[in-house]
Amino acid sequence: MFDQRSFKLFEEIITHDEITVSQLIRKLDVSERQFNYDLEKVNNTLKSMKLEPIKLHDQQFVVDAKVKDLLQAGAPLDISMHHIVLSEEERIYLLYLYTFIRKEPVSNYHYQQLLYVSKNTALSDVKKAKKLCQKKGVILQYSRKDGYHLTGTEMEKRRLASFCINYLLTKSLGKEMLVLVLKSWKQEDYYVNTQLTVNDVLKAKQIHLVKDRKAEVIFHLTFIRVRTADIEPLFSQEEKQLLRSQRLFGLVEELARRLFENNQLEEQYYLTLQLLIALQEVKLEENPYLSKLTMQIIEAFEKNTLLPIDNKTFLQKSLYNHLVPAFYRIIFEIPLVNPLTSQIKQKYVELFQFVKRSLAPLSKWTKKPISDEEIGYFTLHFGGYIEKNRNRNKTEIHGLIVCSNGVSSSIMLRAQLKEMFPNIHFSRVHTAEQVSLLPTSSYDLIFTTVDVDSPKPIFTVKPLLSKIEKNYLIESVMNQFPIFNNYDFSLDQIMEVIAKHTEIKDEKRLFSDLVDLIHLSHTNIGGYKPMLSELLTEEMIQFTDEPLSWKEAIEMAAQPLLEAHKIRPEYIEAMNKKVEEIGTYIHIGKGIAIPHARPEEGVVHLGMSFLRTNTPVKLLGKDDHQIDVFICLAAVDNEAHLKALSHLTKLLSDNATLQALKAAQTAQEVMEIIK
Repeated sequence: MFDQRSFKLFEEIITHDEITVSQLIRKLDVSERQFNYDLEKVNNTLKSMKLEPIKLHDQQFVVDAKVKDLLQAGAPLDISMHHIVLSEEERIYLLYLYTFIRKEPVSNYHYQQLLYVSKNTALSDVKKAKKLCQKKGVILQYSRKDGYHLTGTEMEKRRLASFCINYLLTKSLGKEMLVLVLKSWKQEDYYVNTQLTVNDVLKAKQIHLVKDRKAEVIFHLTFIRVRTADIEPLFSQEEKQLLRSQRLFGLVEELARRLFENNQLEEQYYLTLQLLIALQEVKLEENPYLSKLTMQIIEAFEKNTLLPIDNKTFLQKSLYNHLVPAFYRIIFEIPLVNPLTSQIKQKYVELFQFVKRSLAPLSKWTKKPISDEEIGYFTLHFGGYIEKNRNRNKTEIHGLIVCSNGVSSSIMLRAQLKEMFPNIHFSRVHTAEQVSLLPTSSYDLIFTTVDVDSPKPIFTVKPLLSKIEKNYLIESVMNQFPIFNNYDFSLDQIMEVIAKHTEIKDEKRLFSDLVDLIHLSHTNIGGYKPMLSELLTEEMIQFTDEPLSWKEAIEMAAQPLLEAHKIRPEYIEAMNKKVEEIGTYIHIGKGIAIPHARPEEGVVHLGMSFLRTNTPVKLLGKDDHQIDVFICLAAVDNEAHLKALSHLTKLLSDNATLQALKAAQTAQEVMEIIK
């Protein structure tokens, strides 16, 4: 019998025919014992299906051609329910779908036969299925006359069916489970017919769906066709008007005619909705209001995260293609199954919260809450943009190595530099003569063992560097290129702190180990995200009774960062210039402003400072933008400040905490509030 783990093993063996046993064990993260147990399960199931088992020869898998063809064809496997080990959750969803398309009164015995379970297990599953239905606005009830049946609106029943289908399709044997439900009522031919019809019409009308969503649509339409239900309106007049306004509505008329004998117009609306939530690409001009909404979300994200979005038009186009299906899912309350939600929330803790806040325009427009599942996919979208932007910035840093000491020395130097600066792109090693022939636009900095002349930053090095020399070089490069640095300390400062509190027996060895730990063990030097209390220290907090202009206030707020060498003077000028050019964008409400500019405009180290003014400052002289708290941010990249900013956002969103911050008289009081 297959379970999820053994079927995953089966899929991997078929899909990657060159993979070895040891490689597969590592990839699936299982023990050798688990691997052998799962392989035995796979082979026993294949034998019961009258197929050749998978053999092993010198760590390689030997698979019969018929078995390969079986899976690679893409069609559901021709297996029975007794070949599958079902989880409780899977049984509940299958039970619902079985009842959804029932052709006769259903009893407990029907469920036992379907799921291969005992009477008591079937009764327990029915109880849990009833709870699921109740949550989704449907009632699963029993009567002697009708057996187990569903009550509720047709739309609610379809929504729940869609949810069950989509969930099961995230599982390795999802297609097989769904086909077995159809087979139990002798309706499996509907699946093949629906698939052929949908593919035919989509191809003719040049409609492109996301691959996974297409599978969901085909199964969902199959179950709708099989289902025997009284004809009733599925949509309000307002909803119909919205669906009619879409180009798709006219395109699916033929599909409705070919799939449904009755109620074709109502099903045409339903088909329009199903395809809208599965579309791969939508032209911006087709939904101008959603195009505008996309830009509002981007601007909200930019304001909430203080991240400069360089190419908004590009991001708008890609985000719009995700927003259109999401918009219709939310409007029509079509549930989304996102198996990655918990992982996304764990991996992108701060980003998830920022995206959630940035989707406020979508929630306001739809007048409905946005589920965590939807937020999760939006988070991946914005996370992908940040990652792409970060990687682009890294690959834009091109380092030139100049060495005239021979091939061996050149190779040795290049290897050391790659280890120290994994995010700098190095081309081949050049001679001093070759440098003068290169356009300066082709590189950003030079590492050289000989004298060279160039307007770009030059770092003189030895072919073989000691740990102390490596540390010095790393810190020198970080000062010139702050994007590589999130640390507000040097190794010398760490050594001083250690010396204060303990006796150092081997200073040279300690320093060497610290270089390894802090600089050379990281593939991404800028990976650390400090907390708010690490950035907003007492030295960064100020109060003033002076009446200030908005420019003076920003300059005063930034002064601690300047004195701590976290920013250069031009960063203050850049912040003021941004306000003059863009307007009062730094005012986030409630008398709080967060002045900031781009990292490349003068940031040296990540930092944050706080200024409370007793006399409110009119931003750009405007009465409706009076500020009494300035929080200056110096970000080095798109990510490092997010944890601190997320914490700050939570504090400022709470009125009691905000009032306490504004009432604080000392830096210590502010520190107590933010800790």
